[in-house]
Amino acid sequence: MTVRMNNNFINYSDFISVSLDALETAPRELFEKMMQMINSTLHQQVVELEKQALQIDEMSIIPVNDLEEYYDVTLDAVEDVKLLKKSILKIEKKDILFSELSKTITDLHEAYVHHMDRMGQLEIRVLSKEKSA
Repeated sequence: MTVRMNNNFINYSDFISVSLDALETAPRELFEKMMQMINSTLHQQVVELEKQALQIDEMSIIPVNDLEEYYDVTLDAVEDVKLLKKSILKIEKKDILFSELSKTITDLHEAYVHHMDRMGQLEIRVLSKEKSA
């Protein structure tokens, strides 16, 4: 799973490895800054997914051209988040910032699932309207 930061893409698991190294070898301030960056970026993704889910509630047409592709891509993202969560569980007790990151990753997982749920509800609403027309 990758994330875009300042127009560059980074791999989450690589970032976690570098953060762990920073915790053990670099000044605390560097580690804190790295963790704040990744936590903030993931939190922004959570907020964006939550906004989109609210917008989906107000829609009467499906906002994607290919629902199967939407579900495939979203399920891939959910799996990536689950793998990230699994990797952070191994180190979350090493520092409170890893624990906070773990919470944000859990929030991201829930936001993806909620987003898919809302899309499914919209799909049902649209199909119901089509059948009743």
